[in-house]
Amino acid sequence: MKAFEVPLLFDRKPTWPALLDPPSLPYTVNDYAPAKGRSPQPILRDRRILKPIIDLNKYRCRAVLDWIEIQLDTPNEHQAVNVRRTAVGFLKDVGSSSSVFVTGLTRTSPYIGSKFILRIQQPNPHEIIPFCKKLVGKYDPDRKSVRDMPITAIEVSVDFYVKNHKALSTDALNLLRWQMTEVLKRHLKPAAALTEKESNHPRFFTGTGGSGSAKPLVASDTRQVSAKQRAEINRLNLSESILAPLRIGAHRQAPIDTTYYIGKKASPVMLRVMDKITDQRDPVRNIAVDLSPAERRSRIEVTLLKETDEVGGPAAVDLNTLKDLFGFSFKPIRKLVFEFFYPTINKFDEMSDLPFPVNITELAVFERSGVYGLDRAHRSIAEINKRRYQERELPTERVKIGSKGKAMSFEEMNRKIDRAMTKLSKDWMRP
Repeated sequence: MKAFEVPLLFDRKPTWPALLDPPSLPYTVNDYAPAKGRSPQPILRDRRILKPIIDLNKYRCRAVLDWIEIQLDTPNEHQAVNVRRTAVGFLKDVGSSSSVFVTGLTRTSPYIGSKFILRIQQPNPHEIIPFCKKLVGKYDPDRKSVRDMPITAIEVSVDFYVKNHKALSTDALNLLRWQMTEVLKRHLKPAAALTEKESNHPRFFTGTGGSGSAKPLVASDTRQVSAKQRAEINRLNLSESILAPLRIGAHRQAPIDTTYYIGKKASPVMLRVMDKITDQRDPVRNIAVDLSPAERRSRIEVTLLKETDEVGGPAAVDLNTLKDLFGFSFKPIRKLVFEFFYPTINKFDEMSDLPFPVNITELAVFERSGVYGLDRAHRSIAEINKRRYQERELPTERVKIGSKGKAMSFEEMNRKIDRAMTKLSKDWMRP
């Protein structure tokens, strides 16, 4: 096999010409070989690399700071609604088009108190200090500097816009954007610490406006595993949860038109991938503003959030106060949360190494749940064989799986995002 295609899945069928082939993402399949000047990786011996056929030069990549939260402490108590009214006026005074929301530290309203969180949407590096000076001048005049105001959360987005959109038909433009959205969902594998807890596992929501139930990319249910599989795992004294990724029914493909999440809501780190064609969505009234063709894009975003009395969020990347924001290097965030990989599959039968039959192949798993799902399956197999070696049931120990697993870095994509993050750092070099 030298090539294959992954059909694009949609929650709501899009408009697409019947005469054209259904939308898909094509792939090449090539034997692994080390890059020139590099030693071969033992973990990748006898493996094949699956690469999407996508021209990254057809996309403009831009990183933005979507919003920032700062904490305002006041000597006296105030109503959040009144603080917001004043803050809106101050934004206008400094010529800003940003908007602001004000709550207490629990991010709920109405609120009356002396500790506030102000979320500033689309902040401008040249406006935020003058705005904060006005705010502090009214509510906390004894504060010596606004630069030591705490940052409680930020959201950073990376957008991929199709270039030369005016020269493309609507169908061509949509296909290029859909393919990029599929690549972002399918090839993303952030640091393992972000997905260790089941509540943080990748998931997506179906239904209008994402209001339906959450569907995990890899289900944890083991009720349908075979008696032989269960008996073997119990004999090896392993958790039955290890069997979940070894069943094809556990793996799902995330539809293009659903938002893909990693991390639970209000956790210190939460990622989202989406095909962004609307803005200003109101989930309560189920309305949104349609974006123009030029504004539509594939988006991946991360929220770093600090809850009350918790350590983490922005502080975990050394963003503690406003002074840390200016000159801050956003590039290291990419390695933590925006890390992309190519999957690899065995030239032979990876599943023949197991002591029981399974109904999956590596390719079938990747076609559904991408790099993340395939990595879960690889790690289950590795854990089983590690125990079998310890029990002297295998003559040799298998090559240990590291943080990358059996995947290879998607270097072109990672470099493209690095450049966008470096540009964002330059934008915020000074107030």
